[in-house]
Amino acid sequence: MSFTQKEFSTPPPHPPAGTPQNAESALPWYSIAPGVWEFLLNGDPEHKAALQWWEPNAVSAQTEPITHTYTEEVCTLRGGLEDVTLGKTWSIGSYAYRHPGMEHGPYRASEEGCLQFVKVMPVSDEK
Repeated sequence: MSFTQKEFSTPPPHPPAGTPQNAESALPWYSIAPGVWEFLLNGDPEHKAALQWWEPNAVSAQTEPITHTYTEEVCTLRGGLEDVTLGKTWSIGSYAYRHPGMEHGPYRASEEGCLQFVKVMPVSDEK
């Protein structure tokens, strides 16, 4: 996949709530689950950086805690997201570092939705 440099002071507006998952009008955002959208900031799938938009009151597609094989960093830019398992809400300015195998979620967005910066990185084989 080729890399296309992206620079902006204001990100492209996220799709309005209720936009169908496969709507071309949502581009450059794409749906990753009902009510959850991503705007890919780079073209490297192993070191993905994206903006993630959760529509107001959107809930995770998963009903059980989530784990994955990569490291994930998340910073909340607008709104909030509740970790239903923990009963804790993450709001503007919150940051999470999730190592591989760490359980988290499922989630529910606040009434205003949630905009996050998400970075994923593979686990290094080097020690």
